[in-house]
Amino acid sequence: MNASPYDDAFRNQVVERLVDLEPGFPSTSAAAEVVAREFGISRDSVRRWAVAAGAWMAHNSSTLRALQAENAALRAQLGR
Repeated sequence: MNASPYDDAFRNQVVERLVDLEPGFPSTSAAAEVVAREFGISRDSVRRWAVAAGAWMAHNSSTLRALQAENAALRAQLGR
């Protein structure tokens, strides 16, 4: 495996930018695309570095389904 041309400081800067921007986007992936363009790197690099830093949570469809079911149950309790 080849060594990355990017040092840890650069990776940290990219991840910090993603964390700062992410709340303003509909998805982490959309924010990563903007960060990738801003830094001239691939979106996949942003994703890999963010996952390694714990800033990108992998989506788990079973967890999503459980949360959707819980949301539906709570709405039913509220009469919505």
